[in-house]
Amino acid sequence: MLRAGLDMARFNFSHGTHADHLRALDLLRSLNKKERRAVKALQDLQGNRIRIGDLKTPVELRKRQAVLLFPGPGRGDARHIPFDYPGSLKPVKKGHSIYIDDARIALRVESAGRGEIRAVVTEGGLLKSRKGVNIPEARLDFPLLNDEDRRDIQFGASCGFDVVAQSFVLTAEEVDAVRALIKPRRPSCRVFAKIEHPDAIKNIDSILEAADGIMVARGDLGITMPVWQIPVMQKLLIRKANLARKPVITATQMLESMTDNPLPTRAETTDVANAILDGTDYVMLSGETAAGKYPDRAVWMMNELIKYTEANERGLCSHRNASGKPFSRRS
Repeated sequence: MLRAGLDMARFNFSHGTHADHLRALDLLRSLNKKERRAVKALQDLQGNRIRIGDLKTPVELRKRQAVLLFPGPGRGDARHIPFDYPGSLKPVKKGHSIYIDDARIALRVESAGRGEIRAVVTEGGLLKSRKGVNIPEARLDFPLLNDEDRRDIQFGASCGFDVVAQSFVLTAEEVDAVRALIKPRRPSCRVFAKIEHPDAIKNIDSILEAADGIMVARGDLGITMPVWQIPVMQKLLIRKANLARKPVITATQMLESMTDNPLPTRAETTDVANAILDGTDYVMLSGETAAGKYPDRAVWMMNELIKYTEANERGLCSHRNASGKPFSRRS
């Protein structure tokens, strides 16, 4: 992948142990030396995320099935599902939607209180342990920085990551909290805010002022707001970052079909090119390289798209970035 054009490697701290990440970081550094490259390392924090607890086995949830969700430890089954949110359920109301596993499964809340949520399945699917949970209509009670992220930041600073990406940022204060923890240990490390919620878009000006850059994280953004709004919100966020002279990463499902196929769809290639023409500084691969069949080919394809689009963008006179100046060079 380094030879194919990789410029930055993302370490997803939602998965794996510190030992796993350290081994991967050591490997990246040794390959950098061998290949005479300077690929950067990005630490992607888990953030304030709710996850399904441990299930006895994966369970099939069927449409119109009644389920009970309860916080805390315990092994779940098809009707009793644990999740790891320790806060109050008071913000969760009847009629709210609950999305699991990137909205592959959806529930509708029937009632919430007394430490449990009763819901009905509206979109069924196979539920597995540790899948992410979103309740976008409820403003849940999370700390600025949770204990797990604090431990991961301290570990990352000691290892020397180049960039830290903070998940589910809603306000500039959350960025400030991350920076305050990193700065004494690694002052050169940059802090990026992942934009994954409409509230973050409302606060984007102050977030951009506090952060060194942003990531348009389209996966969770497409759960917390209607998916048909994502293209316009992506353009808005890229423009805001360009005007603030802050780098911006566009991420999620950019070449998704290459997880299983050697070639992307035409829609995916157009999506990547349009993000570049809009002024994004980085385009990011996720499952394509983390779990796909063609990781090096996906990087090569992305690199070819970048090179061709950049080589031809100046001829597209109507396509300029938000500052009115030619696009900056993407890495």
